[in-house]
Amino acid sequence: MQEHKNNTFLKLFYSARNFIELYLPIGIFTIMFMVFILQVFFRYLVNHPLTWTQDVIVISFCWIVPLGAAYTMRKHGHVMFTMVYDEVKPKTAAFLRLLGNLIIIATYCMLIIPSYKYCHFVAFQKTATLRLSYYWIFLPFVYFIIAVIGYTIPEVLEDIRILRGKQKDSIVHEQSLLKEVKL
Repeated sequence: MQEHKNNTFLKLFYSARNFIELYLPIGIFTIMFMVFILQVFFRYLVNHPLTWTQDVIVISFCWIVPLGAAYTMRKHGHVMFTMVYDEVKPKTAAFLRLLGNLIIIATYCMLIIPSYKYCHFVAFQKTATLRLSYYWIFLPFVYFIIAVIGYTIPEVLEDIRILRGKQKDSIVHEQSLLKEVKL
C-alpha cells in the first residue's frame, strides 16, 4: 500500500515538474510570439499600437527564462566549461565538480529566502497596463533556484560515490572523454 502511494506521488511530482518546466514555457512562448506578431501588426500596419502587448511580452520572457533554464539543468543541456575538467583523472574531476557544485548549492540556498522576500516586497507594485502584481512576475525565479539545488544534489552524490571508489567515473566526465576519442 505504501509503495502505491509513493508511486502515485512520484507520478504526480514528475507530471507537475514537466508541466512547470516544459509545457508551461512552451505555452507561454506561443502566447508571447502571437502577441508579438499582433503588436507588430497593430503598430506598423494598422498604425494604432496596443499598450498591453508590451506587458505580455515582458512578463512572458520573465517566466520563460527561469523555467526553461530549470528544464535545461534537468537535461544537462547547459553550457559547461570543461577544458581543465576533461584533462584530469576521474577522481580529480569528481573532486573539482564536487567543489563547484557545493558552492552552487550553498549560494543558491542563501538565495531562496531573499528571493522569496523580494517577491513579497514588490507584490504591491503592478504592471503598467495589465495591473498584474510583480509577485507573480518574479516568482518563477524562486522555482529556478530550488530546481537548480534539486538538480545539483544528485551530481554531488555521484561525485561522493566516485571519491569513495564506489563508482568509476561520472556520466558527464565519461561522455566528454568519449567525445574526444571520436574526434
